Amino acid sequence: MNKRKNLHLLQESGLADLVKRYTFDAWKTGESWQQTLLQIARAYAKSPSGWFYAAGRPGTGKSHICTAICGELMLQRGYPARYVLWRDFSVEAKALVNDAERYRELLEPVKKTRLLYLDDFMKTGSRPTTGDVNLAFEIINARYNDTEKITVISSEITAAKLLQIDEALGSRIMERARNNYFDLSQYANFRLT
Repeated sequence: MNKRKNLHLLQESGLADLVKRYTFDAWKTGESWQQTLLQIARAYAKSPSGWFYAAGRPGTGKSHICTAICGELMLQRGYPARYVLWRDFSVEAKALVNDAERYRELLEPVKKTRLLYLDDFMKTGSRPTTGDVNLAFEIINARYNDTEKITVISSEITAAKLLQIDEALGSRIMERARNNYFDLSQYANFRLT
């Protein structure tokens, strides 16, 4: 019964296809930093405390490791989850900002789910707009104020850059992800090697 419930949660989350490919077992550990990150991510998935934030260049495995964490939390622990690919979600949300009811219907599940995975957070193609920052703050602040909620974030934006974009947003994320923040920006894009 629990397995069926967890599989149903997985389908509803939007992660069903991704968790098949992006597992801890499929994570490449050729470099020492990859081995370390895998150990930390596995420990986090067993006993999540705070938030998890992986930042840096494309192709360093940010989405892979974050998806693996979410897959474990959903399948092994039964956490209900939502997957948000930032670019698509932000376009939809900003288009609905003047329709209060539809905007609320889109955002409430993201704010309230036990486990939220923000993939490619704040990826906009250029510098995030005021609308992006406001949307991000609304979601992050709602989750920040409830310590039971777990948020897993992958982003090309490092903590330092996020703090420059908006200190209130960045400091909330960094406070929650303090022990689980990983800057992968110095590592090569494995897709190009």
